[in-house]
Amino acid sequence: MAEVRYRVKKKKDDRFNNANQLKNSKIKEMGKRKRDFLKRINYKHFFTVLICPLFAIIYLIKYSESILPKNTQTFWFSVFYFNFTILAFTSGYHKFFTHNAFVTKNNLLIDYFTIFGSSMGLGSIKWWGSLHRAHHQFTDDVEKDPYSIKRGFLYSHFGWIIMRPKVLSFYNELFDEFCKITIENEVETEIFDNEIDKEFIQEKQERLEYSNNIKLLMQWQDKWYFVLFVLTTLVIPALVTKFYCEDSLINGIIYPGILRMFLCQQSLLSTESICHFKEIQITIPSQPFNDSNSSINCNNPLMAIITYGQSKQNFHHEFPHDYRNDSSKVSFDPTKWFLNVLEKLRVITDVSITPKDLVTQLRIQQRQKVLNKLKSQLNWGTPISKLPLIKPDEFKRLISTSAHKDRIYIVISNIIHDITPFMDQHPGGVPLLKASHGKDATKAFFGGVYSHSTAASNLLATMRIGYLDLGNEEEVWDKIVVEEGEDTTQNQRQYESAEAA
Repeated sequence: MAEVRYRVKKKKDDRFNNANQLKNSKIKEMGKRKRDFLKRINYKHFFTVLICPLFAIIYLIKYSESILPKNTQTFWFSVFYFNFTILAFTSGYHKFFTHNAFVTKNNLLIDYFTIFGSSMGLGSIKWWGSLHRAHHQFTDDVEKDPYSIKRGFLYSHFGWIIMRPKVLSFYNELFDEFCKITIENEVETEIFDNEIDKEFIQEKQERLEYSNNIKLLMQWQDKWYFVLFVLTTLVIPALVTKFYCEDSLINGIIYPGILRMFLCQQSLLSTESICHFKEIQITIPSQPFNDSNSSINCNNPLMAIITYGQSKQNFHHEFPHDYRNDSSKVSFDPTKWFLNVLEKLRVITDVSITPKDLVTQLRIQQRQKVLNKLKSQLNWGTPISKLPLIKPDEFKRLISTSAHKDRIYIVISNIIHDITPFMDQHPGGVPLLKASHGKDATKAFFGGVYSHSTAASNLLATMRIGYLDLGNEEEVWDKIVVEEGEDTTQNQRQYESAEAA
């Protein structure tokens, strides 16, 4: 009896211990998830994207300030600073550093891109540029596209900024690759030293030096990015507003500083969310170049203004090295206009423009792809190459059998059609059709009685059941080539009996 009690007690103790172990395991797992979540937060970007705008909004509400500065000079400085800083990002971060859309050796311009591009609060050139390249290379890949729309609208808009990627090793390789020197392999000068043009060697050395300088600049900016952000977003706006606009320091921090940055951020981030989200029909989305990914051209003019001229993402994804965001000359694109001016002033060179014919080719290919898809969904009738060949005597036996006495068969261009399903709808009436039953009605169909439309010909094609074999196989293949574009030399006809019809 005592042994039984001992066993029952032991089982209870075991269950209690197992429950405690399971509870402790779940607590540890929850703690680990919490720690992992906190580790994934990018606190610098959390500060620039969420905390700063939230601070500005709270300030405006608490002190009943207007959304626009009351001081006229502060207002116009805010407008100027908005364009000045966002152009540094779209022209510098995006077109110059990330997509190599043009070349410049003007140190003042490069410094402008590097310093004032930081005022967006979207990260360093190295960080943002490498992720943007990954977005182009792995569009819509949930694991590799850093702001894939498949992970949700909010994530593609700003969630990817404040949360570090789960697979850090993949993105660390991207960061390293982005800073590597992309230059042709050096020539074996020891063997061919006498044959190599000295100007070519000098040019390669200049390119190497240029690439090294860009690499060092990106590394420097990545190290000092947050200092540059504070300088361009808080310090400079505050000082200019105080001493030039004769306004308060706090208004300088709020209006040309934080609120200007917030508007710039929303404009730039919209290209990765709204311009990849076809469900928002108000954007008038289209995919004239490629419909195999989520990138769209937002054709609503308002979207061009909201995205600062970057709304044609379907074009940009197909031609990323183009300095324009659209091939149209009348599209709203301040970045293109700015770079045009710099090119005319010879500040930048080697501006990349996609050839017009290439753009047209891709438009045509995409239209053809859409047409082919629509065509495949329609009933075009059995292709001639798939029809059974029926000899005249077999055809006569077919129409004379009792099983087919209530049907109407006519021959047009040697193709046999069963027009029974359409006989009650035929404008000429059933008697006219019955008069042509089992006969060649080619001449009557093509103008002898009535010249039928293309629509009538398409409808007739859906009623094909066979091809009348008159022994002229070459004629059959000629028709196949005209209709289906098939090569007669690569196919052989398989004869089938009338019963196959």
